[in-house]
Amino acid sequence: MKVLKILSRKSPLAKIQAMLVAERILTAFPNIEILHLHKKTLGDEDLTTPLNKMPDIGVFTNDIRNDLLNNVADIAVHSWKDLPVDLEEGTEIIGTLERADMRDMIFLKKDSIDKNNLSILSSSPRRAKNLSTFLPSALPFESKIKFTDVRGNIHTRLTKLIEGDDDGLVVAKAAIDRFMQDKSGKFEDERNSLLDMQKNLRWMVLPLSQNPCAAAQGALAIEARQEDERVKEIISTISNKEIFDSVEKERTLLKSYGGGCHQKIGVSHEILETTELLTVKGETEDGEELSKRSLQNNDINYFSSINNSNYFPSNKEEQRFFERKPIVDSKKALKNVKNKGIYISRSNAIEDSGLIDDSNIIWTSGIDTWKSLAKKGYWVNGTSDSLGENNSPEESLFEDITWLKVTHKDNDDREKQILATYELKALDISKRLLECDYFYWMSTSSFEIAINKYPELKNRKHACGLGKTFKSIQKTVPRVTPFLDFDSWLEAVNKKIR
Repeated sequence: MKVLKILSRKSPLAKIQAMLVAERILTAFPNIEILHLHKKTLGDEDLTTPLNKMPDIGVFTNDIRNDLLNNVADIAVHSWKDLPVDLEEGTEIIGTLERADMRDMIFLKKDSIDKNNLSILSSSPRRAKNLSTFLPSALPFESKIKFTDVRGNIHTRLTKLIEGDDDGLVVAKAAIDRFMQDKSGKFEDERNSLLDMQKNLRWMVLPLSQNPCAAAQGALAIEARQEDERVKEIISTISNKEIFDSVEKERTLLKSYGGGCHQKIGVSHEILETTELLTVKGETEDGEELSKRSLQNNDINYFSSINNSNYFPSNKEEQRFFERKPIVDSKKALKNVKNKGIYISRSNAIEDSGLIDDSNIIWTSGIDTWKSLAKKGYWVNGTSDSLGENNSPEESLFEDITWLKVTHKDNDDREKQILATYELKALDISKRLLECDYFYWMSTSSFEIAINKYPELKNRKHACGLGKTFKSIQKTVPRVTPFLDFDSWLEAVNKKIR
C-alpha cells in the first residue's frame, strides 16, 4: 500500500488525533504516504440540540463511516467515546493507541468563587448525575449547582463560558491535554488561546472514584472496512492491545445497562502498575443507583484462615502508632510558597485556613483529604484518588511547575521537595499484633515501627493501599496484597468472618 487515506472530523482536536495515528503509522511504515481527509458530520452541523436529545447515537461518526464503506478513505480516526456501542455491519474498530487521561475536568470563573448558585455548562447526564453529588463537598464554598446544556468544540465551549453568564464548564481532560502536548506546531493559535482563556479560570481534575468517565473517554478508535485485510495488518502493528481490551470492557459493561450518551452512568477501567480497577457510578434508566469500585485481581485466597480476632487493625484508631506534633515555623514557611505544586498526603498536615497562596496548585492523596481541605477554604486542583503518588501530575496542566510535598519531618521522599509541618513521636505498640495473622498498613511509618519491634510479623499476611506504601512494604515482606483503602479491606474481612 503506497497511499493510506485517513478520514476524521474537521475540528482541530479531530485533526490532532488523526495526526497521532499517522505519526505512529509512518514510524512503523516510513514508505507509506499519508493523505488526510476531513469532513463535517451531523453532530458538527447541528450545534443547538443537546447531544442526549439527539435521536442518532452516532451523530459524530455515521457520516464518516459511510465514506469508509464507499472507499473514500481507508481508515477513520474517532474519539472512541463518540461511537455507538454496537457498530453496523461493514466496518469495525481495528485498533487504538495509548489512552490519554480518562478524567473530566471543570473550569470555574474566578469571579464565580463564593457564589451561592452556580450554573455549570455540560450536556452530559452522566456528569450532571455524579458531579451533583461530588462538587458540593469538593468546592471550598457552599453553593447550589445546576447544569446547562452546551455544544461546540472545546474552544467554542470555553468562549461561551467566558463571554456568557454561566459560571463553569466540564470537559474531557484528554481534549485539553492533546492541544497542550501537540508538537506539530500546526495548532499554536488554539494552544495559545487555551492558555489565554484559562488565566481567568480556576480548574479541577475530577477523580474517577467520584465521576467515572464516559466509556472509552480519552481513547482513539481506528475504524476500517471489515474486509480490508491489508489495512488491518498495518494497524495491528501499531495498536495497543491492552488499551483496546480495557476500552472494550467499559463499552461492554455500559451496553449491559443500555449504553450511549443518554445514560447517567460512568464506567472506568484503569490499568494500574500491579492490578486493574473498575469503577461504575450513576443511575440506570430504571432509577437504580450504581456505585461500585473494585480491584479486579485480588488474591481470593488471601483471607483463607481469618477469624474474629486474628486481624489488625480492627479500626483506624488501633493503628495509632504516632503522636503528631506541629512544627512551629512551618506555617510561616508554607505561607511564603508561591507558584508551586503542593502535594498533601494527610488532611492534618494543614491544620488551619489561609496557609496556602492562591498561586499554588494543590493535589491530595485521596478524597477525604480533598474534602477536609475544601472545608478549610482551599481550592483543590486534583487528587491521586488513593492510588499512590504516581497518580499525581509531574507538571501543571498549563505550565511547568516544581512540586513539594507537605508531610512529616522524617519523610525520605527523593522525588519531591519536602516541607515538613509536623513530626512523629512514637507511641507504645500493642502486643496484640503478635496474635494476628492479617494486617492492613496505612503508612510505611506504621509498618516499619511494627516490624522493627516484632520482626516475626514479616511472614504474616500483609495488605495496604497502592502507591509508595505498597512498594516500600514489598521490599521487606514476601507478599503484599493491594486494597483500595482500609475501609475496603475491613469490609472484605467482615464478609469473610460472618
